[in-house]
Amino acid sequence: MTGRNSKTMVMVLGALVALAGLLLVFGAIAPLTEHRDADGYYMSAPSTVDRPSHAIVARDIDILRGRYETVVESSVVLAFVGDPADVRMQGVASEPALFMGIARTTAIDEYLAGVAHDEITGWEADRADIIDLEYTTHRGTAPPGPPGTETFWVTSVSGTGLQTLDWTIESGDWSAVIMNADASAGVTAELAFGAAPSNIDAIAWTTLTAGLISLIGGGLLMYSGLRRGGDSTSLDPRQLNAEPSRQSETARERITSRS
Repeated sequence: MTGRNSKTMVMVLGALVALAGLLLVFGAIAPLTEHRDADGYYMSAPSTVDRPSHAIVARDIDILRGRYETVVESSVVLAFVGDPADVRMQGVASEPALFMGIARTTAIDEYLAGVAHDEITGWEADRADIIDLEYTTHRGTAPPGPPGTETFWVTSVSGTGLQTLDWTIESGDWSAVIMNADASAGVTAELAFGAAPSNIDAIAWTTLTAGLISLIGGGLLMYSGLRRGGDSTSLDPRQLNAEPSRQSETARERITSRS
């Protein structure tokens, strides 16, 4: 392998290592700098819901991880961590008191059968803000019983002011419900959703360290390639000394042949 080829290979390898390090560094920055609450949840900004029905249902629990998904989009690290199981829903209402609960979808469908309610069927997020919620309206005339008296909820909270519902997602088909605690029609509240990935700080700091090491290592490889290229073009001093000697011997041979 020639010196020039060796130089090129070292330079390319160094550039690839440095690029990988840069990607790791940027991937670790988002999880560390994006705002989280005191318990480590990436939370969406509060969004107002105001529906005339008796209940708002989210059959797709992934809405609770909507804010986390916007962080994943800017971090290659989180793309390999997987979806967090710990989710949080927060709601604020004055009067009547607010109820939030999570239960098996089959139990909620039975509870709300014939009851006017709205189902969240889509949402759009922009960074921390949920800028749009899409609903499908289910009409009905049956009055539901107060949700707090039901026993099928796996977790629930109720009251005025800020209410926080935390849950670790389990396998199965689950839905979240937002209602007035007295089951009256007309649900108005400020809602926020969030998720907390496990060990994210340890993962992010480890990735950041690996990225910095790769950046430094790639830089050293490229510098080594530049130095190697310079050395390959230098001449050996013995070759310079040998050239005049060969010229002297040739001159002596000519003189001898003339004699």
